[in-house]
Amino acid sequence: MTDENKKNAFTGSEEGGFGLPQEMHDLLAKVAKQNQAQFRMCKTMLAGFRATGETNIAYMDSYMDCLYDFMDQGSNTEELYLEYIDHIATFNPEEATERRDDLDHYLGYKTEIAYAAAYIAREVCRKQKGKDGDDFFKENCWRVGSHGHDWKIKTVGFLYHIVEDLGYNASGLIRMTRNKLEEWMSDPSNTFWMHDFDDELMPFAGEACHKPTDAEWKELEDALCLLNETTAADKPSYLARFKNKYLPIKVKIEDLDGQPSREEEHHQFLQMLWDFAKERDRTSVQQ
Repeated sequence: MTDENKKNAFTGSEEGGFGLPQEMHDLLAKVAKQNQAQFRMCKTMLAGFRATGETNIAYMDSYMDCLYDFMDQGSNTEELYLEYIDHIATFNPEEATERRDDLDHYLGYKTEIAYAAAYIAREVCRKQKGKDGDDFFKENCWRVGSHGHDWKIKTVGFLYHIVEDLGYNASGLIRMTRNKLEEWMSDPSNTFWMHDFDDELMPFAGEACHKPTDAEWKELEDALCLLNETTAADKPSYLARFKNKYLPIKVKIEDLDGQPSREEEHHQFLQMLWDFAKERDRTSVQQ
């Protein structure tokens, strides 16, 4: 629903919009009015940021972040925030790229990709494990993938144990996932995949899906290859692979979480994540 449709939905009738009680209708209308005021404020502030060449991201965020409170796919609010990201790109392209990725994830543009990976993982588990396939999927693939905080971590998390434990080729799994996504996107009216698992992934999938770029598909494949411990000569060489590799580190943390027998290894990967964050912050300050 666009911002304008939301506004129109709450214009008064005695029964209230959508047949809601008048009290609820009035409350929602008040919220909509507040959102419109915040939208206008953000639009004015963005014009000012552009005119003055403002580059203090924390300062600008203190105004613009409120847009997330009432943003939907395809809305004027999303369009305005993308304009804000365009402004950030004029002086910090890397930050702008990260924000576009975060926005895609937040609005559910990439959730369908993770579902495609989960679907492929479950099919492989059933093929390889027979009647035990669903249990293997839930205990390994779903356990890791569903806890990822973004679509890349989810996607790699769903496929990780298919590569390491079942011996599947990472390139082949990514190709299968890509083909499944293309199949689903060719028929937008078919959304069975949203309800084909015991739990739904967050954020909820939106009506539209933004397909990964070729570089992003390659990033997923590379992460799967790096995570596969069976290809390492020993534990030290395996751990050394992860230096400054954010995506595999995050997937491995999800894999080790809740496993008391591997607590020490879990702490090692948490330290890797901390070191990665410190190095990124140091590099950002230098730039």
